[in-house]
Amino acid sequence: LTADTGIDAICHAVEAYVSAKHNPLADGFAIAAMQKLGGSLYTACESPNDASAREAMLLGSCQAGMAFSNASVTLIHGMSRPLGALFHIPHGMCNAMLLPRCISFSTEGAVERYAEASRTLGLCAASATDDDAAGGFARALHKVTSDLQVPTLQGFGVDEAIFRRAVPRMAADALSSGSPGNNPVVPNQAQLETLFHELWDHECRASATD
Repeated sequence: LTADTGIDAICHAVEAYVSAKHNPLADGFAIAAMQKLGGSLYTACESPNDASAREAMLLGSCQAGMAFSNASVTLIHGMSRPLGALFHIPHGMCNAMLLPRCISFSTEGAVERYAEASRTLGLCAASATDDDAAGGFARALHKVTSDLQVPTLQGFGVDEAIFRRAVPRMAADALSSGSPGNNPVVPNQAQLETLFHELWDHECRASATD
């Protein structure tokens, strides 16, 4: 629960920071949130009684909420809503499952902002170039979700055939939510369907290999 909700808060901050609706007020909240969340997530998960880490997560989550309340969310939340609704996956877990793949799809649309997000979360060297920081962001986030044991769709118990049949509907629902329209790279129906299929193909194949 700590991992899923903590990663969800990271999604709130990052999405607000790269949103087409980003603004100075939201940026300030997002940066402050990422500083706290990046520095405390692992500790809060590994040492649940660490009050300082819990406090930082609480404050970071609040600031991330204020960030997206002023700049909205993007692709991750757009895809998460139908995925969670159809397969009864908790919201934070859905976002955690989607985070690395959505970032990989979106990076080229906001390289400088994704680079700054990666640095602020402590997922790359402070001296990393924008290209290196942004280019490695999705991989670093995948390591976070793996380290914190976020399940795959298969691991959560989702049936592949049912999932595949639901993809067109989920893609349409994601688009109709409006959130993907705020994304640095705005996907169309076909691209969203591909992203949903890739979520299964890449994550579940990697899980089967481990």
